[in-house]
Amino acid sequence: MKLDFNYFIELIPRDMYSRTKSYICKYMAIFEPEEYVLGEAMCVDDYHFLLFFSDAPVTKINNCAYKPRKGSLLVIQPWEEIYGVPDDNKKRYDKYIHIAVEKNFFRRIAKEAAGGGEYEFKRIQNVYSKQLLDLIGNFQREMMDYGESFPLMLEGICIQIVFQLLRDLSADPAANKSKLSKDNKYINKAIQFMHEYYSASISINDICNMIYLSPCHFKRVFKDYTGQTPYQYLMKIRLENAKEILRENEKSIEEVAKLCGFVNSGHFSTVFKRNTGMSPSEYRKLDI
Repeated sequence: MKLDFNYFIELIPRDMYSRTKSYICKYMAIFEPEEYVLGEAMCVDDYHFLLFFSDAPVTKINNCAYKPRKGSLLVIQPWEEIYGVPDDNKKRYDKYIHIAVEKNFFRRIAKEAAGGGEYEFKRIQNVYSKQLLDLIGNFQREMMDYGESFPLMLEGICIQIVFQLLRDLSADPAANKSKLSKDNKYINKAIQFMHEYYSASISINDICNMIYLSPCHFKRVFKDYTGQTPYQYLMKIRLENAKEILRENEKSIEEVAKLCGFVNSGHFSTVFKRNTGMSPSEYRKLDI
C-alpha cells in the first residue's frame, strides 16, 4: 500500500511512532500518539487536525500560541509551522487524535462546503463533536476489518469526516452553549424526578418518557452535565437517603432497602459496601 503521509511519519521520532496506533489510506491518516513532540518545530504538508482528550501543552502555529483544553479541535494548514512548547513541570498528558488529510482531497470537499469558492477557516481552534468521534470510529473499523478493499466505502467515510471537521470548526460556540443550556433544563428536571421518586423502582425509560428525550441522548448529555451516568446518580441519591435512615432509627436493613428503592436487602448491601467499604450494619454502628 502506498503511504501518502510518509513525509509526516518521518517527522515523528521513531520510538514514539512505534507506540502510536495509525490508520492510513490515500486520503487520510489517523494517528493515536501516546505523547507530544515538544521542543521541535515542524512544517507539515496537507491539512492536519488535532483532537484533545485532556488539557494539552501550549501549541504554537506560525508563532501564534494556543492552549488546547479537553474537547478542543485545532487545525494546521499546509506548510504552517507547528511547535509544541516544552512543559517545565514535566506533566504527562493524555492521548489525543491526530488526523492528516491529503490537501487536494481536502480542498475538493472544502470547495463544495464554500459553495464553489475558496474555503477559508474562520476559526483555527474550536470544539469537536460526538458525530466526529463516531465517524473516526467508523474509519478505524473499516481500516481494521477491510483495509482498502472497498475504496468507495473508504472514500465516503473520509468525505464525511472532512465535512464534519469543517462543520465543527465553523460551529458557533454560543449556539453550542445555548443547546447545552436547553439540555440542562431537561437534566435538572430529571434530577428533580430522581429525588422525588428514588424510593420507587424507576427506570431510565421512565425518566426519558417524562422529559421527552431519547435514552441514548439523555445518557450522553446527563454525563456531560453531571460527570456521572443516570444510574450512578440515582444510586448516589438512594445511598445518601439510606445513610440518613441508618443513622436516625432502628429500621431493619430490609426496610431501609425498600424505603430507598433497592431491589432487596442483598442488592442494597452489595451496592452500599461497594460505595462505602462497609456493610449497612457496620455503618449504623459508627458514631457519626
